[in-house]
Amino acid sequence: MVFILDDLVYTLTIKPWVFMMEIIYRHSLKEMYPLDKINDALKEDRLLYEFGELTTKEYKARKKGLMAKLEMAKKVSQMDLAPKLDILGIGG
Repeated sequence: MVFILDDLVYTLTIKPWVFMMEIIYRHSLKEMYPLDKINDALKEDRLLYEFGELTTKEYKARKKGLMAKLEMAKKVSQMDLAPKLDILGIGG
């Protein structure tokens, strides 16, 4: 009986907040690592370097940072960003 009450209290009070936080977290990751903007920044830096507006040292430093962001953006884009709706409370 106690376990049923615990599950009921969890399902009615805590679980909706966890669900909302998962949605916010997933969308914030998607906003933080936009693939198209990172690719555009890489192209822009390459053009600035070719036109001589960036030194080799500056270009390499910026490229290194952008490549790290690009790697993370690719991982985020491969994540399942749809929230896991578990109506029956059976799953995790």
